Amino acid sequence: MRCKTIFLGGCALLATMSTVTPALAQDTGTQAQSNDAANEGDIIVTARRRDETAQETPVALTVLNDALLDRYGVRGVAQIQSLTPGLYTGESSGAMGGTISLRGIGSGDSMAFIDQAVSSNIDGVPISSAQILRAAQMDLKQIEVLRGPQALFFGKNSPGGIISLTTADPGKDTEALLRGGYEFTAREKYVEAMYSTPISDTVGLRIAGRYSDMDGYFKLVSAQVPGAVPMDIDRFPDQKELFLRGTLSWTPSDRVSVRLKATVTDTDMIGGSSQYSDIVACPYGTPQRPGETSFNCLNDRTLLISQIPASTMAISPLFENPNGARYNNQTLLSGQLDWDVTDTLKLTSVTGYYNVKERLTSNGGYGPYSNNAFAVRFKNEQISQELRLASDFDGPVNFLLGGFYEDRKLFTSTIIVQPFGAVLTPALPATPVPANTRLPIESTNQKQESYSGFGQLIFDPTDQIQVTAGARYTHEVKNLLDYSVALGTAAGYGAPVNVAADPRYGSRRLAYNDFSPEATITWKPATDVMLFASYKEGFKSGGFDAGYTGGAIVANPARGQTFQPEHVKGGEIGLKSRFADRQVTFNLTGYWYDYSGFQVSVFDTISRAFRLQNAGTARVRGIEAELRYSPASVPGLSFHATGAFNDAKFRRFDTADCYQGQTQALGCNLVQNTATGVFTAQNLSGKRLRKAPQFAATFGGYYETPVSTGLMLGLSVDGSYSGGYEYGTNYQPLAYQGAYAKLDATLRLFSEDKRWEFAVIGRNLTNKLNLINGIDRTGTGSGKGTALASCTVAFQTGCAAMSDIIGTPTMPRTVALQATFRY
Repeated sequence: MRCKTIFLGGCALLATMSTVTPALAQDTGTQAQSNDAANEGDIIVTARRRDETAQETPVALTVLNDALLDRYGVRGVAQIQSLTPGLYTGESSGAMGGTISLRGIGSGDSMAFIDQAVSSNIDGVPISSAQILRAAQMDLKQIEVLRGPQALFFGKNSPGGIISLTTADPGKDTEALLRGGYEFTAREKYVEAMYSTPISDTVGLRIAGRYSDMDGYFKLVSAQVPGAVPMDIDRFPDQKELFLRGTLSWTPSDRVSVRLKATVTDTDMIGGSSQYSDIVACPYGTPQRPGETSFNCLNDRTLLISQIPASTMAISPLFENPNGARYNNQTLLSGQLDWDVTDTLKLTSVTGYYNVKERLTSNGGYGPYSNNAFAVRFKNEQISQELRLASDFDGPVNFLLGGFYEDRKLFTSTIIVQPFGAVLTPALPATPVPANTRLPIESTNQKQESYSGFGQLIFDPTDQIQVTAGARYTHEVKNLLDYSVALGTAAGYGAPVNVAADPRYGSRRLAYNDFSPEATITWKPATDVMLFASYKEGFKSGGFDAGYTGGAIVANPARGQTFQPEHVKGGEIGLKSRFADRQVTFNLTGYWYDYSGFQVSVFDTISRAFRLQNAGTARVRGIEAELRYSPASVPGLSFHATGAFNDAKFRRFDTADCYQGQTQALGCNLVQNTATGVFTAQNLSGKRLRKAPQFAATFGGYYETPVSTGLMLGLSVDGSYSGGYEYGTNYQPLAYQGAYAKLDATLRLFSEDKRWEFAVIGRNLTNKLNLINGIDRTGTGSGKGTALASCTVAFQTGCAAMSDIIGTPTMPRTVALQATFRY
């Protein structure tokens, strides 16, 4: 990457600058130490857009401050899963960016045009795309995970929850940091740097950057068979990543403050996105593709794969690297203005700009003979603006009023070529020649706008009781600008046809309105005890599904590709308490939410793409408990534990898509295709939601102690447990993840003033590769919805065969050595 030399040179310059100004940061170590020792209940959060402690906030949340994030080496949302029960994140093969699920509520996998049910918010800017998972984060001040519907305070309605990230601002003193590390599993080398200083009495500057270079944590194996081209790389992801953030703060008066932030990430990866997944299960013990053995049916981080053939690469310039590749660039700009209009009224303006550009090439067929080479282009550009006016009267009544606007433009284009076709026999010619069957090129442009107004009234009749009531009204409009399809032939591609212009397609404009109220009552019978009860509603709009159709949309434009909104209603009751002189914190939350129009994704092996489907209704209810203990008699020692019981099920879903090989006798006996006589749907009513274990827990402890004069030792051990859950999009019998446990640990040796630190950071030391997504493998399986008998061995004919399963595992065991120097 061309920025590497510049960045490393900047690190050297930063280190030089820091050595000449150590006296300016003499209090940094003391402050860091006090942050580490701070009671987590005293962490200030903004879950209700007001500064209050986590224990004073009547919301189910997990909060990690900068000291905890630094202790665990957190560089993004994916690394907080083990600290947040019920949270699951992971990569995807397409341009959506990944998947986020909380309490079993999540959005479709690899769906480019949908909003996430659990959205992200960075420095007040709402980001509904899971692409943000592909951008590293560092120099964070805090992460807040808010569980359950969040309608009022984070820009856009989010029916599953919010992950709010707050980045660090310039301080009053000059600070600097230089950090380097090496992670052994992925063979990742990284360097980080930060410099923060006041420029004047009113202006501050903070610059942070990170560069990493990894070989990858998957092992790639190429079969030595005729016609297959071995990979040029032997590990995946072979990735280089650059991250830069600049923050400028300006306080022109004691009533006005301005904060500007600019973040850029640039990621270059060799190897296709499909390689984040692997063949993890084979119903007949061996893969149903030629040139493969049973060793390719294991979830073991070893992929059998070959290059995309040269003749396939030559078909289109959209294919960029025969090994596969992904080039992802993201830009996030934000500006916040806080103005104390009077002593009791505060006006806040948050302006955001978010841009993503991605190009990817991937061999989605796996094995030596690919039947699925694809390339995708994706663009997302959004501008958002929020205004809030909040009161701080001395009387019992206060309010919050605001408005939000978002303009978003989306584009995606997909090309798929079958190099070797859908070969289902175990034998091939002595020298296989790619057939290079061209499937259509499909591209889509969409523009959407969201307007909303929100408000909350706060009433404190006594010092012990508070009643709040609020609502958000949302109006969203989505316009499909075009849906172009270029059909493939043996000679090339035909002229693009804009299917959306066909009168049979239907409306190209969709509009949605929603009113989501919320009310909460809290009672504090004692100083450190709070009880609360809340009623909430949430909403996620419908829209156009940009999923690839394999040209089917041309043959039948009337089929459309729209999906309906998702709504949620329900409530929570909770207890937040501290006792034994605040040594013990105990929190308890019970919740019950009913979802209608629940949006789920399924994988269509015919079109080779995900599509969105509305389930009828779903219910999520459960209990979550949190316990923390910091004994005063042992300074530096703390323990924590959480437990979550979650009953998340479909109440009615009798139109669920069937999996490959699911015959009528196996339950694929609903919604008959009258033209073919084949059934297409199964009944999942009463089934648990995907990635929704009935029980999950975390537990651990941290101990910090001096070992000699000026020398400190820190040790943390953290475990997590998850019950079993469904991970297959179509509820395939083999796509079930059994219960598992993971263990993380860190060991740190540092100076008392925190000027330097050496650390060993271990994650998932049990090396449990739990699976979070699962789909039918294209080119395998048959007989869905038929009356055929089920096959009993691979490559059997005259029967219905279940597919091999492609699964996406989470990160394996990682162990990193890290050195940090602060000034």
